[in-house]
Amino acid sequence: MRKIILSLITMLIIAQASAQSLDVKPDPNAPYLKDKNLPAFTLNLIDGREVTNKTIPKFKYICIIFFSPDCSHCETEAATINKYKDKLTNVLFIWDSYRDMIAIQAFADKFNFVGRPNILIGRDPSYMIPTFFRPKMTPFVALYKNNQLVKVYEKGADIFDLIKIIESK
Repeated sequence: MRKIILSLITMLIIAQASAQSLDVKPDPNAPYLKDKNLPAFTLNLIDGREVTNKTIPKFKYICIIFFSPDCSHCETEAATINKYKDKLTNVLFIWDSYRDMIAIQAFADKFNFVGRPNILIGRDPSYMIPTFFRPKMTPFVALYKNNQLVKVYEKGADIFDLIKIIESK
């Protein structure tokens, strides 16, 4: 009995330590903590166009998602956004990856992002977005309203929280 109790206590300690290691805190020196404005960036889109923070389409909300095409959490984020896309029509989603365009294109095709007016997906060749946010994992999500930071999700957005914010403001 004593061995069972010790084993259970050991498992609880390990589980608690693992859960704490998943608690992702922002880099205290990340520029977004001091500057709440939409960051300057240039994004090379999968269709060959280039957009900047000054030339993106006008939307009340902008959601920047720093992702990796081979990240399972990023795939879940994309699938969830697709599932609730009817509630997110007033949000411009900017998907930025550091990976090559072939992988980004495959991700866009997999989640039917091509041709959607509120989705821009591509590569930030100057690495301006990750430098501004300093994400520790993907997907990293930043929500802006009228070009002002509203909320950051260090480990991907909670879709219900995102929808609640968009519907309440």
